Amino acid sequence: MKEQVDNAITWIKSQEIEGCLTGSCLLDYFEGQDIDVFTYNEAAFTKLIFGMYYNPMFLLIDPIEQWKFKDWTETTYKGSLKKLGLITIKFKYNMCVDVNIIFKERNHTIFDVLSNFDLDIIAKGYDLKSKKILDLCENRDGKKATWNRWNKQFYNPNIWAISRVLRQFERVIKYYKRGYDTDEVVLKYKEILVKMLEYENIFNSTKMDEKVMSVKTNSLILIKIFDKWLDTHEISDTEIELMKETIKTL
Repeated sequence: MKEQVDNAITWIKSQEIEGCLTGSCLLDYFEGQDIDVFTYNEAAFTKLIFGMYYNPMFLLIDPIEQWKFKDWTETTYKGSLKKLGLITIKFKYNMCVDVNIIFKERNHTIFDVLSNFDLDIIAKGYDLKSKKILDLCENRDGKKATWNRWNKQFYNPNIWAISRVLRQFERVIKYYKRGYDTDEVVLKYKEILVKMLEYENIFNSTKMDEKVMSVKTNSLILIKIFDKWLDTHEISDTEIELMKETIKTL
């Protein structure tokens, strides 16, 4: 399977488009590895998906991916981009490797892409136009991960947007199972939650009072889950589901 991943990456690197190759595919190989390509504009996104569509090694297997391709190439509305500010289409290389093509409206450079990641170990990319690598990792040797210092969401998190940061906790578990030390990331998440417990509402608003109370209550639940993870590095499926639902309600 590694050979198939390498072959897909080689083809992608040969493309002259405004975009970058990022994510776990630039780390050591693991079973089930996928490939992420971010494009910086609509033209690059369209050029790349057409290049893959007419290459017999890349296939649109999932009906929803087929629908998204047709919606993007045959309509003018482009619903996903208008509603969510992003569009993703997943191809399958040689029937075995997932290749995700992504365009986010606010990402116009490789730095825009990498600075939005939560883990520093995946904040590394290969720019397809310049053929240069940008690496924002703090620890470039070994398997120690930390939080991405270039991600602005980690600084002074908004009480209304805290879930956007914390929802990536499952990635911490995933990379721990792949042999990475991710404790620093969990400690950062916990630090953010403690700040939420200290939040004082200065607005005369019932809605805001309810929001603050909900965030504080759910922050306590998540702190307990994170503390247990730091102690044991074990988490049950039930706890994962509780964590996901709790984060959603923040």
